[in-house]
Amino acid sequence: MKAAILVIGDEILSGNVQDTNSSFAARLLFENNISVAHILAVADTEQAIKEGIKYLFTKADIVISSGGLGPTRDDVTKTAIVSYFNTELVFDQAIYDDLTDRYTRSGRPLNTLNSDQAMVPSNAEIVRNDVGTAPIFWIEQGEKVLVTLPGVPSEMRHMFEKILLPRIVEQFGSGKISRIILQVIGIPESDLAMKLVEVENQIEAASNENEQYKLAYLPSMGTIRLQIIGSGDDSTKIENNINNFKEQILSKAGKYIYAEGDEGISTYIGKILREEQATVSTAESCTGGYLAHLITSVSGSSDYYLGSIISYANEVKTKEFGVSESTLEKFGAVSEETCREMVSGCLKKFNTTYAVVTTGIAGPTGDTDGKPVGLVWIGVGNKDNMIISSFQFRRNRIENIHLFAMSALDMLRKFAVGVD
Repeated sequence: MKAAILVIGDEILSGNVQDTNSSFAARLLFENNISVAHILAVADTEQAIKEGIKYLFTKADIVISSGGLGPTRDDVTKTAIVSYFNTELVFDQAIYDDLTDRYTRSGRPLNTLNSDQAMVPSNAEIVRNDVGTAPIFWIEQGEKVLVTLPGVPSEMRHMFEKILLPRIVEQFGSGKISRIILQVIGIPESDLAMKLVEVENQIEAASNENEQYKLAYLPSMGTIRLQIIGSGDDSTKIENNINNFKEQILSKAGKYIYAEGDEGISTYIGKILREEQATVSTAESCTGGYLAHLITSVSGSSDYYLGSIISYANEVKTKEFGVSESTLEKFGAVSEETCREMVSGCLKKFNTTYAVVTTGIAGPTGDTDGKPVGLVWIGVGNKDNMIISSFQFRRNRIENIHLFAMSALDMLRKFAVGVD
C-alpha cells in the first residue's frame, strides 16, 4: 500500500512558511512500513486542490492533506472536496455544539465564520479535532481514502500521530516492521558511509521477497540518525537480524555513536554528567551563548550546569578568565593558546568538573591571514587534563555557530567518557 501527501497553502508555495507537516507525516508513515509515493504542494484554490487530489489518487491508496480547513475566505479545502466528490456541505449539529461549548468556556462568542466550520461534506466521516476547531474528514471512495488535516503544525501533528496514524496503519499497513536508531556525531555522512560499505552489502544481501532490510542515513546539522530497518512477517527473525547489523555497525563506527533511540546529544551529556555527579561550565566567544542554550534546553540541566560567561571582547577574556594580554597580542583571540588559557580560567572561575570553551570566527567577516571564516578553537578540560582542537567549517554565520557548538558538545562527550 502507498500513501501520498497533499500540502495546501499559498504561504508554502511563496516560501514564506516552511512545510514541516509533510516531512513529519512521511517519517511516521515510513516508520510504520507505509511507503510515501508522492508529496505535492498546491495553491489555496479549489481547482488546484481538486487537481492535486485527482493526481495523487493515481499514485497512492491514501491521500493525506494538510491545510485549508480554517474559517477564513482563503480556506477552500472543504468546497474543493465537495466539488471533487460531487457532493454537498451539510450542517453537523454535534460539531456545532462542540464549537459552542469550546467558545463559551473560553469566554468568546461563536461568530459566523467559526460556526460555518459545522458545515461538512456529506460523504465524510468526521473525526473530532481535540486541539483545534477545524474538524478532520475521513472520506472513502472505493478502495481510495482521503484524510484532511489542519495546516497548523501543532494541530496536524497531534491529530495525525495520536488519532489517525493507528487507523491508517491498521487499514493500510503490511507486515511487521522493526527498527533501531543510532545517534551519530562527529563524522561526515560520506565518511560514515565509507566505513559501513561492508555492512550495507550484508544488509542488501539479506533482503528477499519475504523480508526487507535497509540502512537509512538521516543527517541534520552536525549529527546523523542512522536507522536499521527490517520488515516482514517473522518479527523474531527480523529483530535478530537488525540487532546483528547493529553490532557490526558499532564495531566499525562505535566511537561516533553516542546513543540508541531518539536521545539528543545534550540529553546524553546530561545523563553522563548526572551519573558521574559532575558539573560543567562554558566560556563562549564566537558561539555567543548558543552552547549554553543547547545544554540548558534539557530539563533539569541545573543539576550539572553552573553557568557561562560570554567573553566576546578580548578585555572580557582577560578580566574574567585571566587570558594574558601578551597571549592575545602575540597569537590573537582565535588561537590554541588563548583557548587553553580560557579553559584554565573557566575551571577556576566556576570550580566545575569540566569547562568547555569556544573561540572562533563565525563570519561572514572577521577573517585574517591564516585565520579564515569558519575557523574555531574548542577546548575541554578538567583539573587534570585538557584537550584543545581546531575545526574549519564553510557555512553561513548561523550554521557555523551551530556546528561550533555541536563540535564542542561532542568534544565534551568524548572527554567525559574517554573516547579518543
